[in-house]
Amino acid sequence: MAEPILDRERFVAQVTELQETLYRTARSILRNEQDAQDAVQEAVTQAFARLHTLRDPAKFKPWLLRILVNTCYDACRRRRSTVYLEAVEETLAAPQSDCEERMSLWSAVMRLPEEQKAVVTLFYYEDLPIRAISEVLGVTQGTVKTRLSRARGRLRQMLDQ
Repeated sequence: MAEPILDRERFVAQVTELQETLYRTARSILRNEQDAQDAVQEAVTQAFARLHTLRDPAKFKPWLLRILVNTCYDACRRRRSTVYLEAVEETLAAPQSDCEERMSLWSAVMRLPEEQKAVVTLFYYEDLPIRAISEVLGVTQGTVKTRLSRARGRLRQMLDQ
């Protein structure tokens, strides 16, 4: 049996280092804290089980993020009919005084469509290059650039309101 590219201790160290990134990415897709935590845990478990498939240890972060994004999208498909209160609260009318305040950039990002939100989170919050994002999401670099451009325009509109 072939030796895994990463040993257990190194795997744990890298996952620990990426813990915040993993949670933030999952949270941006799932919008629910508990679901995000579950998705991160499931993705880390899957990654450890598939560690032998990692060809290049230098690409551990995009590889793990790809597993996480797929896990999050699977969770979204499983719970389509479930509506969480947090998701509804954002669409409810706010009191007049709250309407005058500018929304934070993060809350604006959270209101983007899923594919745009994922691209913005990975590009701006996780500092991944376009090429790595395309690998993580399984789309072309052109698609990443288009989603990023549309997301920027949409964010500009939201923040101007």
